Amino acid sequence: MLDWLEGLSLRAYLARLAETLLTPAERAAKALAALTERNGYAPTPAEERDLDSELDRRLARVSGQ
Repeated sequence: MLDWLEGLSLRAYLARLAETLLTPAERAAKALAALTERNGYAPTPAEERDLDSELDRRLARVSGQ
């Protein structure tokens, strides 16, 4: 089942794993594309800034800052 793993160093395994992971920006772009395709969600840059600000405000409130 994990034959491909046999003989790999930890460094090689981690390098291969890193190639399969998305960056936060890539995940955000993929999520936005899925939302746009599914229901037409396409916020303007100003709406994105407003939403980001609201999220920051809420996170600060719950973290006690």
